[in-house]
Amino acid sequence: MQVTWDFSIVDLVVILSVVSVFAFWVFAKIYWQKYNSPTAVDKKFVKKRWKDIEQLFNYKKEMNYKLAVIEADKLFDNVLKEMHFPGDTMAQRLKMATYKYPKLKIVWWGHKMRNHIVHDVKFSCRYGETKKVIGNYKRGLKELNVL
Repeated sequence: MQVTWDFSIVDLVVILSVVSVFAFWVFAKIYWQKYNSPTAVDKKFVKKRWKDIEQLFNYKKEMNYKLAVIEADKLFDNVLKEMHFPGDTMAQRLKMATYKYPKLKIVWWGHKMRNHIVHDVKFSCRYGETKKVIGNYKRGLKELNVL
């Protein structure tokens, strides 16, 4: 007994359909990874800005501490935007980011400190506290794999 298979138009259509769906799926996945992955962040820019922030902090004056915290917060917010975290404010984006990266909760202290610096004229930054905040921002950037 010999089994033969005669190809028909229906067989050809089914095979082409399966190949087309598979090809579409592969291209869609590549497109999604290219345009929605955190690798879209310019790591060279982040590293250069971070070096500038650390230099600013090392001047060891209170005004420089304040400016270093503000700049670190702006850099972190920029990274969150480039990674496509939703939200209209830094707080909203940071909240969304902590769902995916729970270790980013350490950045909240720095963001609150930044808000005090910007909105409270009498707020003063001490060296030790600012050093911890800057370190938390650095750990957060490393957690996001951009530093």
